[in-house]
Amino acid sequence: MAKILIAEDDALSQKFVATVVERMGHCAFVSPDGRHAWEALCAENHFDMLITDIMMPIMDGTTLIRTIREDARFATMPIVIMSAFIGVKEIAELLKSGATWFMAKPVDRAMLEDYLTRAKK
Repeated sequence: MAKILIAEDDALSQKFVATVVERMGHCAFVSPDGRHAWEALCAENHFDMLITDIMMPIMDGTTLIRTIREDARFATMPIVIMSAFIGVKEIAELLKSGATWFMAKPVDRAMLEDYLTRAKK
């Protein structure tokens, strides 16, 4: 069982992703923005993965990813980005910055399940 942090400000997306994660036997923890997610990571809550939206208030997903990758404690943690509003260039930049995988919104349940299954191995 993995502990997965979900940084997402949209309540419907939060619920959907958390439900998929939990139905697969993992623990889902939801943060409403990037700053809250960063604080949860730094509070010694060991998370196995981060799933983050890009467009969020307070701290966006891009800043969150860069902040995480600047900290050696989180160098190998998988980071999945999800967004409906970014293009190929932005996706490529996020992957270069340290994101592991991209999912378009609305998130496809089967794709998320497939990635979670592969990430566990």
